[in-house]
Amino acid sequence: MKAPGSEKMDELEVRRRLLTDPYRLSAEQQEQLKQDPDSQQFHQDILQLDQQIRQLLSPPVPNTLEHSLLLQQHKYKQQQQKRFYQHLVALAASVAFLAGFALNWSFFLYGSQSLGENSLAHVYHEEPYMQQRMTALSLADVNLKLADFDAQLSASDYNVVFANYCNFRGSRSLHLVLDTEQGLMTVFVVPKENSLSFEAEFHDDKYQGRSIATHKAILVMVSDKAETLQRGEQQVLNSLQFKA
Repeated sequence: MKAPGSEKMDELEVRRRLLTDPYRLSAEQQEQLKQDPDSQQFHQDILQLDQQIRQLLSPPVPNTLEHSLLLQQHKYKQQQQKRFYQHLVALAASVAFLAGFALNWSFFLYGSQSLGENSLAHVYHEEPYMQQRMTALSLADVNLKLADFDAQLSASDYNVVFANYCNFRGSRSLHLVLDTEQGLMTVFVVPKENSLSFEAEFHDDKYQGRSIATHKAILVMVSDKAETLQRGEQQVLNSLQFKA
């Protein structure tokens, strides 16, 4: 005969085990559930509550989530590719600039064999900066540089907007840019002792030039207009004097 309260303890023990693990029931537990409808209902309530907790902890994935993730991934890849190509273009531009710069200077120093070729190379090199150098220089500053070539410039109808030394295949020369009424004209004062072959006239698709040999130096004049070259040449010969 069972002791008073032992049946109740059995029921409590069953429920305690159900709370501990409602999914793995021993044969003895299953038999007890069959005999106790209240315990069966308690077991069902425990299973239902566990399912609700699982749903709360693991919400369903929206149908559009996968599409959104794929779209974001695609946009990210596009941005990465865009940045990569931008860096690549910038790098290519830098390499092209350096290559062009090196080629340009190597042409000045080694590539050009004639006076005309070398003069045109210098004109093209300075061309992008000419519009920023349209301020007239003082006659004293220009003559200070011309003095190295035993030359002097008198007052004239044109302004000198650029005057600087340059290298003609190892010969220290003077690069002048004149602002005449007909337009810009470049004048080079090149020592007669230079390694370049003399050219009285030369031209390319844009510029034309003339070279005049004096007893002290060679004057090379370059312009993109025939009228500027013709009138400017006479103006230079009238205003630029070399020492005897």
